[in-house]
Amino acid sequence: MTAASATSTFARLRILTFTAWRNVWRNPVRSLLTISALAGGLVMVILYAALIGGMTEQTVRYATELSTSHLQAHRRAFIADQDLYATMPWPWLERVEGDLPDMRFAPRLYAAALASAADSSSGVLVKAIDPQREAAVTTTLTHVRSGTLELGPAAPTARGLERYNVAVGAHLARSLNLRPGSELVLVTQAADGSIGNALYRVAAIMKPMEPAFDRMGVLMSIAAYRQLMVLDDGFHELAVRVGDAAALASAQAELDGELARLQDAAPLDELGGPAVVRNWRQISPALSDMIEMSRSLLLFVGVIVVGLASMGMLNTMLMAVHERTHEFGILLAIGMKRRWLLLMVVLESIFLALVSALAGAAAGILAAGVLARHGIDFSASMPDGYDWAGIVFEPVIRGHLEYWQVLQAALLMIVVALVAALVPSWHTTRLKPAEVMR
Repeated sequence: MTAASATSTFARLRILTFTAWRNVWRNPVRSLLTISALAGGLVMVILYAALIGGMTEQTVRYATELSTSHLQAHRRAFIADQDLYATMPWPWLERVEGDLPDMRFAPRLYAAALASAADSSSGVLVKAIDPQREAAVTTTLTHVRSGTLELGPAAPTARGLERYNVAVGAHLARSLNLRPGSELVLVTQAADGSIGNALYRVAAIMKPMEPAFDRMGVLMSIAAYRQLMVLDDGFHELAVRVGDAAALASAQAELDGELARLQDAAPLDELGGPAVVRNWRQISPALSDMIEMSRSLLLFVGVIVVGLASMGMLNTMLMAVHERTHEFGILLAIGMKRRWLLLMVVLESIFLALVSALAGAAAGILAAGVLARHGIDFSASMPDGYDWAGIVFEPVIRGHLEYWQVLQAALLMIVVALVAALVPSWHTTRLKPAEVMR
């Protein structure tokens, strides 16, 4: 291509671009209606993306910070059937804390028991923690509805009987009519085969966190658990918080290697099986699948919403081409090439799509910002939050929008709108000047 030819082509493009922009506003009402439809569809897609992003962010935060933590380690027999004797030795805790300083660790122990209060009784799940270590790994200790979460020794009874403080789930407290200060008796089979029983003082009622704990959970200190269960050998679960959640896979591999070295140095009994490290997605696969399905659904919904809005683009361009058929015939008759005519109509579609994308993106970002600040409040109908995939969430859903999502939604809208405009654009290339000028 010569310099003169390139200059001529550039000049034509400038003229076509200017003409296409002017043509967009030849019928401003129709163009504004088309822009409103496309921009409205884009706003809906952005808001939906913000809502899904907020629910996903809240889901991940609750799954990792509330009680599950980023990683958990158990013996294989404990994962299979909650084997009381499938424990990891206490010296392991000190070793991993020293060898992996970027992680935070919290040991836990579990047991089943029968709880009695006054004339009521219920089966319960006992969960024992180290309060100081637990506070560094999860936010469990902050979810208190009433009372003070103090899991140390309580004041002796009037008869001088020693007892420990415990916390109970909200639903269990209603079932047994418990409140802070109530007495609770636990009876179970201890690890040595004896009948373990003890009297406890209810120090706090927990907010709903997990459906299972809410219905039957009793939270106590490890010292109180040892007294009840006569189990000093080790712990059932090691909850782990990693420094960088984005590097979860490498942290899991690092902890797995560390526990493997500890097992090689001091082999565990075969009945309990080896120690297994799992991340929160492996612990709650249903929750992980829901997150992935929600993200996939976003693209599907986006295509449908934008596609419906793009019907306005198709209608606008069909009407514009129909109204200007005689004009197009004159242009073809005086020597304008069909490809330039096609390009001019496509440029009109591009301008409509770009203006719609800018307006929709701006309005969508503002709307998503309001959703992020104020959220959707369901506390009037669900004061305790809602249960989703085994985790209880707060009753306020806040939006969370990533700017790449806005870019993707805008590009999706532009592409779909241009595809919808191909039919009227292609129609201009089929015009016959002799027929349309009659």
